[in-house]
Parts: sequence; structure tokens; C-alpha cells
Amino acid sequence: MAFNLIDEPWLPVRRLSGLGDSIRPSDLTSRFVDDPVIALNFPRPDWNGAVTEWLIGLTFLALRPGDSDQWAERFCEPPTPEDLAGAFAHLAFAFDLNGEAVRAFQDFDALESAEPKSISGLLMDAPGENTLKNNADLFIKRGRAEALGLPFAAAALITLQTYAPSGGAGHRTSMRGGGPLTTLVTPRRRGADDAGFQTLWDRVWANTPSADFDPSAPEPQTAASSADWAKVFPWLAPTLTSLNDRKVTPEDVTLAQAFFACPRRIRLVFPTGEGVCAVSGATGPVASGLLTINYGANYLGWTHPLSPYRQDKKSGMLPLHPHAGASDYGDFAAWWGLEDEPALVLRLWEERRKTVRGLIGPDGIEAFGFDMDNMKARQWLEVRLPWAPVYGVAGRDLRELLRQIIAASDEAARSLRYSVKVALFGQRQQAGGYRLPDTLPRDALPEPAEQIWRSTDGAFRTLVDRLVEMVDSGGGPETSELKSEWLRLLRRETLSLFGETVDLDGLTDSNPHRLLSAREGLGKGLSIYGAAAKALQLSPPATARSKKETA
Repeated sequence: MAFNLIDEPWLPVRRLSGLGDSIRPSDLTSRFVDDPVIALNFPRPDWNGAVTEWLIGLTFLALRPGDSDQWAERFCEPPTPEDLAGAFAHLAFAFDLNGEAVRAFQDFDALESAEPKSISGLLMDAPGENTLKNNADLFIKRGRAEALGLPFAAAALITLQTYAPSGGAGHRTSMRGGGPLTTLVTPRRRGADDAGFQTLWDRVWANTPSADFDPSAPEPQTAASSADWAKVFPWLAPTLTSLNDRKVTPEDVTLAQAFFACPRRIRLVFPTGEGVCAVSGATGPVASGLLTINYGANYLGWTHPLSPYRQDKKSGMLPLHPHAGASDYGDFAAWWGLEDEPALVLRLWEERRKTVRGLIGPDGIEAFGFDMDNMKARQWLEVRLPWAPVYGVAGRDLRELLRQIIAASDEAARSLRYSVKVALFGQRQQAGGYRLPDTLPRDALPEPAEQIWRSTDGAFRTLVDRLVEMVDSGGGPETSELKSEWLRLLRRETLSLFGETVDLDGLTDSNPHRLLSAREGLGKGLSIYGAAAKALQLSPPATARSKKETA
């Protein structure tokens, strides 16, 4: 009997009480009043992320929310598991994982000529063929998974197709490139405490696009034999391969395929009988390998509803990707879309939250994705940031204010790093002052800049919460005072970090004049005349300007 992703309870979840459970997609709202499902609970965060995206796409096809008021009806009173089961049942025909012919997220062809490969090839961080050939898999070892139970095999397959990295000649990346950044709204229902609680249904429903995202997608009640469904689920028809540089554009299929894209040509191998899952240790049906060939679908010209984009002069709109190293609120500007294009679902939330504001507590945004170096997964990013009303008319002033505040922090970070380098390595100039030696690498001492972002992170989040409260209450931010407060905070934190990093008391014997000069320069940079104040567009007081002009 086929393992169907709609009918089987294959999703491991965690409930509000802390209890674990395994549910079908239609059970997202089970026990919603007394012990709701709050999150997926796969053993890998990338599986949780990708399967959440799949649930969002599934819900879009099945329920097609209309305007904000219609959307709010199912937020205020979530559909019952029976209602969801009836809606999802129309899509079950496309989601057999191990069927005789059509298989979900796998190639239409059997790929019988391909050489079987290890099932570990589904994992985003598995070593590539060249790594194995050169015996260079030092940190991420080969042979970690000989077989995967069907739930984990399905999660790994969906994840690879959703986030696919470069895989060699003709092995295509995902629709958004290798390891894209996803941003999801994460509303919190009001509970017994101020923090409230999240549910998986609320997370899925808050990020489900409205019906006008893809009015051409087939209706769920359409017969399963309809050729139109192949434009949503690419595994229902022969692959639109990228041979001869062919591209798959939104005009070729439907926009809903963004949630079900298959850039990789893969067929899983399912042995007869049972096996042991390398992850859970459970005995049962397994996938023991995969068949794959190159030149799968090459997607071009897409804008995914769950990702922010930036405008590139040559290539047009490009999806954002996580960067290497730690993340800080300096990244929020791009994720919010302050400079370019936020994710569609973030813009939708501007209006949706107004209709359910009485039910929700502090809401936020979750950003996640792989930092990829071609075929290598260097790290998984998962950051929670506050939601800010910057997408509609009410947020125009906030958009500029937040830009300025983040720019001021960036100036403070630059000034701190430069001053610390001068204090430690500066060379005296004949004309006075100090300069950095030519032999000092430009990327030396990144730590001070990272520290200022960390030390002001809590204050920044509090500031955003204040702005949200002002907007929700119908007021506007007192921008001048907020900016002045922020400049004072930056000055205090930056000078404090300088003292901790340079250790003025312990190093003054070496070159006290250089250290004091560096600190004085830092103080000026954080004054009302400095770069941070200019980023905030703060003007010096009139009396201060006149004194300076007289001098």
C-alpha cells in the first residue's frame, strides 16, 4: 500500500504541553483548545523549515483565503481536523511517496538507467561526489544514513527540492538558488501570560498567500486527471528538463508551483520488506537509496512568496540568502524589505493583523535558511526578529526611521572597530594624529563591531516594540526624541566596549597618547557632530552650531 503524505500520520510534532505526537496534515488543528500543536519536531531544523513551507503551499491550494476579513474567520475559529481532511483529500492523488508510477517530489520517469546512490545524498550537508572521491570529508562524514524511514525520507526529499544547492553540471539549484532565506510571520495567541503562545496552524495560516496570489491554479475539486494539475505538481508529467538551456518560468506553469518545485531529477529506492531507519532506529518501510540524473528543471523569473528579494542592476530581482557568521539586527533591514522587496506574506500581514489584533500578543518574524558555499552547507541560520509595520501607508515614516537607526548602529560599529585598531596598532604621523599601518589587513579585528551589535540588540528590539505599540494605538513615533535616545545609547555602549577591549588602565604604559587619541576620536564620532548623528539626520543644537562657527 502506498505511503501517502496526506493520509499518513507522518509529521512528528510537539504540543503546548510538551508532549510529542505524530499527525496527518489535517490534524494541524487537533486539540486546539486544550493542547494545540505548536511546532514540527523533526530531528533536523532544515526539515522542519521545508515541511512547514510545504504545509503552507498545501493549505493555499486547499483553502484559498480571500481578503483579510475572510482570512480572519479561519484564524479566529480554526477549521476542525475533519474540515481540513475534507479539503486536503482532493489533493491526495498527487502525494504518494512510494507509488508504482507517480511519486511526490520525484521524477516522472523511472530513471532506471541511473546508478543507485546512498540515501544520504538527500541531506543538504552530505559530502558531494568530488569530496568523497578526494577523501576530503573531514567534518561531515560519508555513509551516515544507510536507510531512512518513510517520514524522514519524505522530509529530506522535500527539503532538498526546496533548498537545493549546486550539485555539479546540470544538477539544478532550487527555485530561489542554493540555500535561500525564508521569512515567516510568527503570530502569538494571547495566553495566561504576556508572552502568549504559538501554534503550528497559526504559523501556517498566517503565511498562506491569498487567493489572488495564483488565480490560475486549479480548484481542489477538479478531477485528478486534469492536465492543469501537472502545472502545480511537476511530478505528474514528464520533466521540463534544462537540456538545451531550457528554462521554466511562471508563464510555463502556475505560480503555486513555487511550493512544489522539483529542480532535481530523483527517484527514491524502496526495498521490499522492512529496514532500520538510520535516524530513529525504528524498524519498518524505508528508502534505501536514490536514483538521480542531471538537467532537471531550471527555474527563472520567479518571486517566491516566502522570501525577501533585492534589486540587482544586471539580473533583476534576486532572492536573499543567509551570510556566513553570526547574524545581528543589521540584517533586519534587508529581511524586513526596508531597502528592496519583503516577502509577500510579510506585506499581507500588515492588513491581516489588524483584523485579529485583539487575539494576538507580541508577534514576530522568523528568518531561516542555509549559508551555502556552492555545494557545501556551512551553517544553518535561524533567527527570530520583531515584526514592524513598515509595509503599508502607516509604515512609511517607520521605514525611514528604522533605516536611520540601523545605519547609525553601523556607523558606531565601524567607528569602534577603527578606533580599537588605532589604539592597538596606530602609527604616529608627522602632521599629527595616527594612521593604520599598510600591513594591517583590512578585515582585522571584526570582534569590536560584532560586540556593539550584540550589546544593543535588546534595546533595538524594545524600540521596535515601542514603535509597534504607537502605531497600534493610532499614534506616531516621536522621532526626534527616539533618535536622540538611540545616539546616547550608542555612545555609552561604544565607549564602554572600547574601554573593555583596549584596557586603558593596563596598556597606558605602552603608548598612552595613542590610546587617548583613539578614544577621543571615537567620542567625536559618536557626538552630535559625528557620523552616527548624521545617519540619524540629527542636527546639532543651534547654540552649539553658533559656538562652533564662531570658533
